[in-house]
Amino acid sequence: MAKKLNNAQKLRASICFECGCIPSQTAWQRMCEAKGEDYDDVRYMADQMNIDDDAVVTIECLQSKEELHVVADHYNWDDNALPSLQAMIDHPLCDAGTALLLFWKGEGYRALSPNPGYASAEIITFFKTLYQRFCHQEFNSYSIAFDPYEEGYVPTLEESIAQAYFIPGVFFCPYSRMFVQDCL
Repeated sequence: MAKKLNNAQKLRASICFECGCIPSQTAWQRMCEAKGEDYDDVRYMADQMNIDDDAVVTIECLQSKEELHVVADHYNWDDNALPSLQAMIDHPLCDAGTALLLFWKGEGYRALSPNPGYASAEIITFFKTLYQRFCHQEFNSYSIAFDPYEEGYVPTLEESIAQAYFIPGVFFCPYSRMFVQDCL
């Protein structure tokens, strides 16, 4: 079973991720006041959608777990913006399926491994927090399904053994059959 976003949810999610997944209204206000390169980047995307500064949607403005899931799915990992990732898992509507999506897309198993390589201390802490919160059932709900096999995020057995990846078994356990249909 797949859940579809309504038009208002699609619009909010689209504005949020197209404008760079700004964590909060406070962060957006700081960007507006500084009028720097980050502001110019957001303004460029906002202009493409014909919206002004007060219509920019931040992560904290999202109003449903499904919107948050779609935004996380569209997150640009090249930005490497830890405040945005943290805002997603700290959002009061964050579902465990969204946390799993972030774990797998962000290759959290690399960060949690004995030799995390590329990962900064902050990213390692982020993925440890995500793992702990998932295992202690500290997310708002466990109703959005995320299948890392279906999505193609599970590394091969050979790679996992060679790199000593830490992949928690609970991250493979199905607990829901509701997927969010991304039709943006």
